[in-house]
Amino acid sequence: MTPLVPMAMFGWIVLTGILFLHLPPQRAIAISVIGGFLFLPIYSFDFPGIPSYDKSAAIALSLVAGELLSGERMKYPVKFSYYDLPALLWCLVSPVASSVSNQLGLYDGISGAMSNVLNWGIFYLVGRRYFGEPRSLRVLTRGIMMGGLLYIPLILFELRMSPQLSQKIYGFFPHSFLQHIRYGGYRPIVFMQHGLMVAFWMATSSTVTFWMWRMRAVEEVGKIPIALVSFSLMAMTIACKSANGVIYMALGIVAFLFYRTTGSARKIRWITMIVPLYIAVRLANIVTLDEVQSLALRVFDQERVSSLGWRLLQENLFGMKALERPLLGWGGYARGWPVNPETGIQLIQMVDSMWVIVLSNRGFFGLVCAFLTLGLGAVSALALLRLPATGKPLATDPYEGDVIALSLVMIFFMFDSLLNEMISPVYIVIAGALVSYSLGRKQSVPLCADPVCSPPRGQEDAGQAQQFPEYVGRNRE
Repeated sequence: MTPLVPMAMFGWIVLTGILFLHLPPQRAIAISVIGGFLFLPIYSFDFPGIPSYDKSAAIALSLVAGELLSGERMKYPVKFSYYDLPALLWCLVSPVASSVSNQLGLYDGISGAMSNVLNWGIFYLVGRRYFGEPRSLRVLTRGIMMGGLLYIPLILFELRMSPQLSQKIYGFFPHSFLQHIRYGGYRPIVFMQHGLMVAFWMATSSTVTFWMWRMRAVEEVGKIPIALVSFSLMAMTIACKSANGVIYMALGIVAFLFYRTTGSARKIRWITMIVPLYIAVRLANIVTLDEVQSLALRVFDQERVSSLGWRLLQENLFGMKALERPLLGWGGYARGWPVNPETGIQLIQMVDSMWVIVLSNRGFFGLVCAFLTLGLGAVSALALLRLPATGKPLATDPYEGDVIALSLVMIFFMFDSLLNEMISPVYIVIAGALVSYSLGRKQSVPLCADPVCSPPRGQEDAGQAQQFPEYVGRNRE
């Protein structure tokens, strides 16, 4: 570990405080959350009696400090809704209930709740508080596009020189180097948890940039034409050499073609049903491991299919163990780990999928709350995008593309959580923002492609000037 690790981890609080004092809170948050996610090290400081101080905790506490220092939170009160109930239950109730039901004690439950608040709750609340107004969503989409653009030279470096940036700058490699040798070369990891996380981030950036380009919502990113940025991000997503990134990027493009053909994105929300259907099918073992692998071999190479098979095996073993305590789970401490009943030896040494981990530790109660926290805002936002009676193919609202792109990001993140466990504060902020946006639109005028659905431009700007004064006149494309 180099001295840059503690400097970055603890200095991020100071930097975020400065951002809050000199920038509108939405921009300060976007820079802090996205910048911290992309550039802070994968490292954890362990202190007795409190949750670990890792990358997520550093960003979360930085946001709290920035809010308190600037006093901005007082200008953006949050009116809680039943939409917030899943997040509240997931962060505070689920850990305590699982701990107490497993006789692990109230202290353990409170510790788990503190961890959930640091990793989920603060980011969700920040999204709810500051990003509900349509114009503010453009800050998030621009931040994602810029974040993808900034990662391009770093990815190119690691593709050529091998994944060395974390080692050179922070003094350690955050994962297994062997897992990042791929197809006669390397796949980048930069400053993230795994190369899969980098690939998903680039797919996220590609999807958002493609939608902003094709919706004609943005012309430039960092003074570079958005078409060039879009193609560059797509190329980097493929260069990451991970199937998940290519698949999600392709789905983002297909979603736009569907939208352009039908004139509405409302039906896109139904693909979220894949999440509960997948979980139900896997727990019931309706589709066996061998059947899935045989089907996957028709599309992917043997190495990718073997990786998928490993995850499916984890699901089989952990699923059977989790169903012994289905409601509230085993409560952690590897109590839900599948073991040989005769020897007591663990049957498997690792687990990858978020849904399996949550089901094992928190049961179906925690699993439902976690996925509702992630997806409720996206589903609600897409439900507001109604097909107009005129049948016009594309929307006229300048922020509809932002809403759809961010909703797709959350849907893809839920899909990825079926195979990986790579929680990022960026996606939790988006989840909260989409909930706030949905609640705000339901209280005003629904968003659609027909001009009759929106108030006259002057009235709309007058209302937004009152709710979101620092962004009126800015970020207009």
